[in-house]
Amino acid sequence: MTKDKNRCANQILADMELFDYLKEKVGERKTKTGAYHDLLEKCVAGFVVPFLKNHEYVLQADQCHVTISDLASEWHWHRATVRTFLDKLEDMGHIHRTRFAKSVVITMVSVSYTHLTLPTSDL
Repeated sequence: MTKDKNRCANQILADMELFDYLKEKVGERKTKTGAYHDLLEKCVAGFVVPFLKNHEYVLQADQCHVTISDLASEWHWHRATVRTFLDKLEDMGHIHRTRFAKSVVITMVSVSYTHLTLPTSDL
């Protein structure tokens, strides 16, 4: 939801190459862009944190199985900051979470290309 209620929420196409270009290295701590890029990479790869390898959940496309503690450690964030970040991404419709007692399956919401209307230019 935007602060300006008169502003429409538009969706754009962005790929991994764009996010790789945009991510910044600020010491050891990841930026929000870097954290989002990391989630994208994990979901594309079907990443499962080693501690959960024996968990019976079967990942689907664009999913990863992680723990908040592992993300916090990897991103150099507090666990509460990771939870708030994921809450916001879910509120905005970019991810969906399936929560378990000690872990979470994150699904990146993808766009079906059959429903896209791309602008055309007059040459």
